[in-house]
Parts: sequence; structure tokens; C-alpha cells
Amino acid sequence: MSLPRFFASQIREGKELVLDPEEAHHLREVRRLSPGEEVRLIDGQGREFAARILRVSRREVAVLPETLLRTEPEPVFRLEFLLPLLKGGRTEFLVEKATELGVTHIFPFVSLRAVVRPSERTLERLRRRAVQALKQSGRLRLPEIHPPGELPEVLSRISAGHRGFAYEGGGESLRLFLKEFPREMALASGSEGGFSAEEAALLREAGFRPLSLGPYILRAETAALFLMVAWRYETLEGSKSR
Repeated sequence: MSLPRFFASQIREGKELVLDPEEAHHLREVRRLSPGEEVRLIDGQGREFAARILRVSRREVAVLPETLLRTEPEPVFRLEFLLPLLKGGRTEFLVEKATELGVTHIFPFVSLRAVVRPSERTLERLRRRAVQALKQSGRLRLPEIHPPGELPEVLSRISAGHRGFAYEGGGESLRLFLKEFPREMALASGSEGGFSAEEAALLREAGFRPLSLGPYILRAETAALFLMVAWRYETLEGSKSR
């Protein structure tokens, strides 16, 4: 059985580290670990350490990073994913899946058709879900989650040149779009009801090409997951052929 993994943003080999309250609670109350036991630490920047628990108390949990076990290089393929804010925890679910699938940048946006508006805690909540997925998946690099914004403002922050959006109004083949295979790509998926005509026009003006996801009507979370999985599959296959 693999050892439990905990997240800390600043890890120095051989230097005592106090876990943040959420990670400390998980170690103490959920995993019920004790001083002397071995754990793993990840920093979200591509490093994993073997560590040993030094102290466990209500006030703090201290660990000692002992050995750098492995590193993960910068990803070869970069995906900037424009993710709608959805109700019922579905945005958090998609952030979790994006982390597991290797998405590098997540741009939450507010759709014209959305009923969900961002709060002061939205970004913190999404980042926390990404950390949980990172610990579970074995990935070592945390995706960068950008502050939520209105679609026009979010579009201004996209840097990838190869751009596409899922559009129920029809578009080119997703498979052929992905087969063009650039190292940097931006994909966008709409909220409940898909992109409005106004949003589709904004996306086109920003250089996004409409993409067809097939003949069926997909739920918002299904369409987003479809895009991410298709991208991941093509990048894995492309890596083998290069």
C-alpha cells in the first residue's frame, strides 16, 4: 500500500515543516497518524519527498522532509481550459478531473446563461479540490487555476494560438482539430445550454474555432470532460509517435 501524501508549498530537504491546518487535520483526524511514521510530501511544483512525522498535536503537525524521491518535468503539452462555473459542485468535479488528466491552466468563467456567480471563496475552493486530486492521482505539478471572470476578460488572458470551443451549433471535427497537434492549445466548453450566439461570436473573434462533439446533446460537465479526455488521449498518442 502506498504511503499517504500531503501537500506543502514550501519544502526544503532536512528542514522541519509545519503543515497547514487542512493538511494537519487530514493527517491527525482522518489518517490518525503518529510521530515516527513515514509519509510523502508534494509541493505541486514537480517534487515528491519522503518525510517523517515529528509532532502531532491540536496546535500543529510537524514533519521532516528527508529525501527527494522523484521529480516531474515541465509538461511537454500545455492546455488552457476555459471552464464554466456550474451549479451543484460540478465545477469542482471538473477541476478534479482536469488535474487528473494533466490540464496545465484552468480559466473559470461566468457564462451569460449561468446561474452561478463567483464568490470570494470560489478560487480557494477550486484550488483546494485540485490539491486533493493531485495527492490522489500521483501527478506532481498543480494546474494553475486563474481567478474567475466574465468571458471577454478571460479571453484576453489566453496565450495559446491553437484555439477551439465546443459548439452545439456545429463545427469542424474535434479529432482533426486535435490531430494538428500543437504543443500549446486552448479549449472552451459552455455552461448549461451551451454557448449563446453572442458568446460564440466573442470566441470566434478571439480566434477560437467551433468544434463538433458529435450528434448528441451533452450535459455541460459531459462536454467539458469529453474535451479534456480527447486532448489527453491525443497528447499521449502523439508523444509515442514522436
